[in-house]
Amino acid sequence: MSEENIEYKVVLIGNTAVGKTSLFKKISTKEFSEKNISTIGMDKKTLQFDLDINGAKKEFSISLVDTAGQERYRSITKSYYKESDGILLLYDVTNKDSYKNVNIWMDSITEVMGNHKESKYVIILIGNKIDLIGVDGKERAVTEDEAKSMCIEKNIVWGGECSVKTIDYSELEEKFKNYVKLIYDKVGEKKVVKQNIKSMGQYKKKGKKGFC
Repeated sequence: MSEENIEYKVVLIGNTAVGKTSLFKKISTKEFSEKNISTIGMDKKTLQFDLDINGAKKEFSISLVDTAGQERYRSITKSYYKESDGILLLYDVTNKDSYKNVNIWMDSITEVMGNHKESKYVIILIGNKIDLIGVDGKERAVTEDEAKSMCIEKNIVWGGECSVKTIDYSELEEKFKNYVKLIYDKVGEKKVVKQNIKSMGQYKKKGKKGFC
């Protein structure tokens, strides 16, 4: 009998320049690059890893999708929400507009996927670029309390603040796996026949990548 993995589709969304592609790249290559261009359309990688779920080892295959944040591509981006199990919604803690537009992104998700309170998918809000706020915090445009309040109001998951640029890969990997566990709690098991898929961090660098 063929072994089976639990398969989820996880989509990265948010305004342009909030760090979606940087997160996408670091999760799959363990590397951060300053030199990137904006994503046009989408990019996708499949990641495989094990997780301990209630004392049992489960094997996961995650189809991770990076999407364009520019307004002119949003009608295309919406098509990638379909059949997703988890949506990582990013904003820049130093850019108030990227945070305000979380409402627009939420509306577009609901339009395609239905109300997340009733449907089997998880939205996780993540504040990126805390490395830019400075020691005195003068560059911060969005407080953590604001973001947490929004999550309570909209009944979505608070994924915390981070800097994709400075975070250690092991910590980022752990955060990502915790997000997958949250998806598992709501979605349950979606099994597929296991294929020969690279593990997290095993993709090789291929030229210039995008910085969303």
